[in-house]
Amino acid sequence: MIAARQLTEAATALQKLVRKKNKAPADWNAVMRTAESLGDHDTALAAAEAWLAQAPADPHRQISMITALSGVAKHKEAAALARTLQQKPAAAADGYYLEGVFQARLGNRAEALSLLRRALALHPNHSPAWEQIALLNGYEDLNADLATMSALTKKLTSPAELIPLYYALGRAHDYADDVDQAFYFIANGAALRQRLSPFNLQPLLGYLDRLRTTFTPALINQLQSEGVDDNIIFILTAPRSGSSLVEQILTTAPSIAPTGEHTLLRLATLRLLSMEPPDMARAQQYKNSDWRKMAQAYLTAVRKRFGASKTYTDKSVTNYYYAGLIRIIFPATKVVWTKRDPRDVVWSCFRSRISANEWAQNLDDCAKAILAQDQLSEHWADIYGDDVIQVPYEELVTHPDKVTADMFKRLGKERPDDWANFYEDAGAVATASLAQVRQPLNNKAVGSWQRYEKHLAPIYDKYFH
Repeated sequence: MIAARQLTEAATALQKLVRKKNKAPADWNAVMRTAESLGDHDTALAAAEAWLAQAPADPHRQISMITALSGVAKHKEAAALARTLQQKPAAAADGYYLEGVFQARLGNRAEALSLLRRALALHPNHSPAWEQIALLNGYEDLNADLATMSALTKKLTSPAELIPLYYALGRAHDYADDVDQAFYFIANGAALRQRLSPFNLQPLLGYLDRLRTTFTPALINQLQSEGVDDNIIFILTAPRSGSSLVEQILTTAPSIAPTGEHTLLRLATLRLLSMEPPDMARAQQYKNSDWRKMAQAYLTAVRKRFGASKTYTDKSVTNYYYAGLIRIIFPATKVVWTKRDPRDVVWSCFRSRISANEWAQNLDDCAKAILAQDQLSEHWADIYGDDVIQVPYEELVTHPDKVTADMFKRLGKERPDDWANFYEDAGAVATASLAQVRQPLNNKAVGSWQRYEKHLAPIYDKYFH
């Protein structure tokens, strides 16, 4: 079905398969991976459960189950399952590490660091544990930790182990204000990633350009549906641009629930196949009821996963791809565009090991990708007009009262009196910003690229003036 581009039918077939009470023998691992490829993480979780049921004591299957739970934002359940791994000597270090990751997402920093240290006590070469400690700035003795990690670079030979270690050392040296060593390790980690998984940027740049030329005001006016109850606040942003911070602030309002990042919009619009010109030309034959079904499918999936709420935020990083489609399906909705100095964005993306950002493995590609995404967002801003609420990161952290008051007002929401206590929220944060959003507003990240100006200059002089 997928080969024949029958994506909706493929997703439906998998959903029927996992719903069967008496499940026939199946390659549930393949079902799980195929569902993930379609963006259907709920079905992937059901498949992971069936696969684990066939061999409940298998650590590999337990880890797959933990990953599947994470995919549907069940971080507490994932942490609980990680604890079962801690009872198995061969998997105990991974169990402590994984629980540490989820406790960090849940805001339990001290507990997370304790678990990560236990993982290292059992497995001193566990470089992902060091990377997570670095993300949390959780050094017990910075000089001692730097010495231990540096010694580890001479012992490890596997790229899979060295890459997280290099990024951990980069952050640790940054924390120690040794920018030369910090850049050295981050650049080496990125180069190793690129050698392992080469990435061609040109197809992505071409796709971003086609989105701008395809989703014209004329096309959107032609296809725009009458809409359904628009109770979604879509946050449009490039990676590492403040979307997690904005979501945390917005969801201090009791009527607004966070949904973080997910693929539910992609799943609800599978019948489109793609947003390429031929498929969008075919979509011109759709009726208003077809668009309404997609909108309802998305809203139903959001309510099912995140519970009942009057309004939801959606900060999925792919929203900058889908903004034209969102305008068609949810014509009355407003979008919040979090903008940040692209020089800070490029540096933040390059120094962060985020699997989805393959273009960030190369600094030149990183700059090109961010500028292309920014150009696309400018196009969406023209499309949305007054319905796009621009929130510059720099203004948010320097004039928060004014910026947040305007944001809530334009969204038609009442700003809570305690909005500035957003960092005390107990909800999970599953992005690289998990440490930053647990702190009061500050401007520490503004102009962060300037410390590395001499290292960034060869690229920045080409693209930023």
